[in-house]
Amino acid sequence: MARPMATSISCPVCAQPFSALLEQVLDVGIDPTAKERLLSGRVNLVTCPHCGYRGMVGTPVMYHDPSKKMAIVYVPMELNLPQNDREKLIGDLTNAVIRALPEDAPKGYLLQPNTALTLQGLLDQVLEADGVTPEMLQAERRKVEIVNQIAEASTQEREQLLAENADLFDAGFLELLTAAAQSASQSGEERRALRLLNTRQHLMDTTEAGQALKAQQEALLEASQELQAMGENLTREAFVDLLVRSADRPDKVDALAALGRTLLDYTTFQVLTQYIDAAGDEEEKTLLTSVRERLLAINAEYEQQARAMIQRAADTLRSLLNSPDISAAIRANLDRIDDTFLQVLQVNLEEARKADNAEVSNRLKMIRDEVLKLIQASAPPEIQFINDLLSLGSEQESVDLLHMRGSEISEDLIHVMGDLVQQLREGGNEPAAQRLDLLRNEAAQMMG
Repeated sequence: MARPMATSISCPVCAQPFSALLEQVLDVGIDPTAKERLLSGRVNLVTCPHCGYRGMVGTPVMYHDPSKKMAIVYVPMELNLPQNDREKLIGDLTNAVIRALPEDAPKGYLLQPNTALTLQGLLDQVLEADGVTPEMLQAERRKVEIVNQIAEASTQEREQLLAENADLFDAGFLELLTAAAQSASQSGEERRALRLLNTRQHLMDTTEAGQALKAQQEALLEASQELQAMGENLTREAFVDLLVRSADRPDKVDALAALGRTLLDYTTFQVLTQYIDAAGDEEEKTLLTSVRERLLAINAEYEQQARAMIQRAADTLRSLLNSPDISAAIRANLDRIDDTFLQVLQVNLEEARKADNAEVSNRLKMIRDEVLKLIQASAPPEIQFINDLLSLGSEQESVDLLHMRGSEISEDLIHVMGDLVQQLREGGNEPAAQRLDLLRNEAAQMMG
């Protein structure tokens, strides 16, 4: 079963049967998204359409990464398969992987795949292959356990937990506390959220990691205020002047680089080099040179991240193209659908059209239409209303629809219309901006 297949299962809560797509072969060589989906708990995650139950289905899985010559089989113990049936199942999964490999690809390692007794054991083996040691995994689990204990602890118990686990308190632990507090708040567990936030504040005030994080936050706020104060006067020369005046504060330089990401180009580095050449003494020259090196490293990291995002989007698109059920595959990868994905999708669609590849072009169009439909369905009501208005063939039809749905007009809608008019104009789409501006004025008159 190399591809996801529709399988009938019974809900463990309401016992109602329903159909779900289950995967038994996770081949990173074919689907680069498989690893991330496995590690994030999204493989064989189903939702019951009857009662809303959401959980993972226990099913045999083979994980294959040809680049590491690694194959791992996980057969849930609760299936109670006889040994003969288990061996046959593993053989079928192995054959499915081998059939998908090129003729000249090495296959010997597949004849004796590693085994995992539990799903966590499978995850551990995948992570260990990436250099994540058992000790590192254990440390992360300890952090999660301590966060959960803190959420339930009394004041005295919390003090003891903090005293006994001081070695865990780094930036990652503070992020865990923040995420856990947000999750508790969203679930209505305000007392739990308050305990976690109080603990985070205590650690921010008393630990080295907390002090470092506070310094970063303060530098980010200060940099943001200075850049905003410049407004339209923010030139590359002014930006470099800010960097020079902050040269002895690495946190501030990092903050300016993050907020002024689009300004980190050849011209900016050229202006900074001029400052270095004009430095009055060696100490100042050394300090400014270190700023330039820091910015070059930051810029290189941003470019690497951008390339990774593009590759991630391309991998996702390839996975969707190969999926037998595009709609289900998109829903399973919603967290990977972002602006970068849409840009990669559009580029591939244009290339397929230029190459007159009707089959690929049609599938890409199906993906685009399905994604846009899901995005529109999840958009705020005001955005959905505006999309409906702009999708009509003429201005008069849009005006007529506006009057037909007059009860939906509100100050929020008019405000959003104004913002979108400006965005459309800045993006060079003047016809759409003019039509929306006309509709905004009409809506305002109707409100008045």
